[in-house]
Amino acid sequence: MKKSRIILADTNSLFTDALRFVLGQEADFEIETRDETDADSIRSILAAKPDVMVIHQLRPDSGVVQILREVKRRLKDIHILFIVKETTAELFSLASESSSVGIMPEGTNLAEFMEALRAVARGERYISKEILSAALPQDDDEFYDDPLGEITPREREVLYWLSHGLTNREIAQRMILSEKTVKNHVSHMLKKLDLTDRTKAAALAWREGLPQIAEEFFSLPAVQPMLK
Repeated sequence: MKKSRIILADTNSLFTDALRFVLGQEADFEIETRDETDADSIRSILAAKPDVMVIHQLRPDSGVVQILREVKRRLKDIHILFIVKETTAELFSLASESSSVGIMPEGTNLAEFMEALRAVARGERYISKEILSAALPQDDDEFYDDPLGEITPREREVLYWLSHGLTNREIAQRMILSEKTVKNHVSHMLKKLDLTDRTKAAALAWREGLPQIAEEFFSLPAVQPMLK
């Protein structure tokens, strides 16, 4: 049986040592550890070409997510599992752009960790329900059965691109709108959905499956009249 090579990266060696011990009991895993999660360390891990990278406690402002996004564009077979205290729009963006990326909370149990790790190793996308719930208002009753039905088609398209991590300027270029118009759409959308920021909007889009629509949908001639 070919073993999957897993590299665990964390600033806390106790965490990685404990995971290495647990995963070492699995016959199909070969485990290595790294004690840093800054940009330079991630580059060295990528050079080692593991089957799966498990990254815990990303260093703030390290640019790691942006580096990994570019890596995923070039190397489709790189698989990444993030263990985070809280997620960001950048992480949702990375997960929406490619499969074989996972996001899960650091307070998860071992069973879910193993489920996420094996899913990512198979090339699947994994976003923990707890991550999605934490990024959204706690009272689900605040939403209608179809919350995205409460915003206009144009606002849904803006949300689609937002959930892919695009800035207002980039969305404006995609939709051939002014940046001010996009900013207004974002503001109106957040108000209608009773959300406070773009990360929560991206989380809602993910919960409703919006980012999984092929981007070609928004450029189909037959669809354009419905998006106005």
